[in-house]
Amino acid sequence: MTSLTILGGGPAGLALAYYAHQAGVSFALVEASSELGGMCRTFRCGDHLYDSGAHRFHDRDPEITRDVFALLGDDLRRVDSPSAVRDRGRFVDFPPTPLNAVFAYGPRDAGRIVVDLARSFARRGAEAASFEDLAIGRFGETLARRILLSYTAKLWGLPTDQLSPDVATRRLQGMTLRSLMQELVFPKRKIRHIDGSFLYPRKGYGQIFEALARELPQESILLDCPVVGLDCERGHVRRVRCSGGRTIETPGRVVSTLPLTHLVKLLGDAVPEEARAAADRLRFRHVRLIFLRVRTPSLSSYASIYVPDPAFCVSRLYEPKNRSAEMSPAGETSLVAEVPCFPGDAVAGLSDDALAAKVVGELAALELLEPAHIVEWRHHRIPNAYPVYSIDYGKDVGAIQSALASVLNLDTIGRAGRFVYSHLHDQMRFGKDYVRKLRAALDPFDRARPPFQVPRAAVDAFVAADAGPS
Repeated sequence: MTSLTILGGGPAGLALAYYAHQAGVSFALVEASSELGGMCRTFRCGDHLYDSGAHRFHDRDPEITRDVFALLGDDLRRVDSPSAVRDRGRFVDFPPTPLNAVFAYGPRDAGRIVVDLARSFARRGAEAASFEDLAIGRFGETLARRILLSYTAKLWGLPTDQLSPDVATRRLQGMTLRSLMQELVFPKRKIRHIDGSFLYPRKGYGQIFEALARELPQESILLDCPVVGLDCERGHVRRVRCSGGRTIETPGRVVSTLPLTHLVKLLGDAVPEEARAAADRLRFRHVRLIFLRVRTPSLSSYASIYVPDPAFCVSRLYEPKNRSAEMSPAGETSLVAEVPCFPGDAVAGLSDDALAAKVVGELAALELLEPAHIVEWRHHRIPNAYPVYSIDYGKDVGAIQSALASVLNLDTIGRAGRFVYSHLHDQMRFGKDYVRKLRAALDPFDRARPPFQVPRAAVDAFVAADAGPS
């Protein structure tokens, strides 16, 4: 008998399983695919390694960082590699600064940026109704429209006046008027930003999740086991139905990392029509990934390169060897391009060959590589990569969470499960604290009490504190 059933073997599910096992809590981890790691896997192409996205581990929770160091040891290394925006044939620092704009755009545009920043300071405190309002109010028209708004619209697939201000949060951390103006006075002082310095495993980001998986009892992991339904009785999930007629009895708690919209469908009539309608309105942004093996030692020094121009389908690029030299063999490098899309749009409908050709053409137009140097390519689809923060998304998520509160032994975690843009340290923190609450809820003097009945308010408090959007 298991105390905990975890739906989904991505980062959030693996972290929860790891901490449950460390605490002696029995669990079953149910994963639809044949591999663990979800959106955070590392792939191999010959002697090249590359991740399923431009991932990095942020040293923002000392206790969680110590846990990851304990798993990887010296294989977890600090990387100080900047990011840049490729705009009109130039590299612009990310986050952009007035000083950098002088060199990238010339004194006239840089002057406009500085004036806009000063005006935004005068308007500080005004409430923003959309991300567009927030970006212009914080950074001014010139900087916001040239870089932030165009890139954000491309990434999330909606005009920025239809996106919630929550899109910003930690993603623009460090980009304040004070920090931007500071670089004009102290040009050698760098803004401490989420894209600047990070930790990264020697053999790719997936090394973290491979290490987590090795610590788990294999008999508790069910692979190739897609969930097709959840059966509820008297306000509790009692049974997990999987494809092929397989069922899992769930006497304890069930924690879902599955996309929130999919979880609602799995519950069916156990949640009211209002919640089902809210789930139909929520959307995830998917990503198509193109890996290019390149016969040249290096293409740039940047950890990530952002492409805001809406004329290009590519949104972000990264060169794996700039995270770890062991990601590419000597004399070669690789480049990974991310292309966001919705099901049914033009990019989603392209064949793999057509998309690869389009990406190569765009990178050549951006003067980032020479097509003749490409040796081979690979394609991957990354579903449900980004929860789309439309203006009213909070109301729909709230309606779903309110409905799920009636299922007393069901909780949700993770980026897709909570519909929040969170990082790995957030998900591991939630998993660790969640298990602590489970252990604390078990009264050793009253074994007849149903185990691990964690109050819903406590779960929501964890999410608000530790796994908020970034």
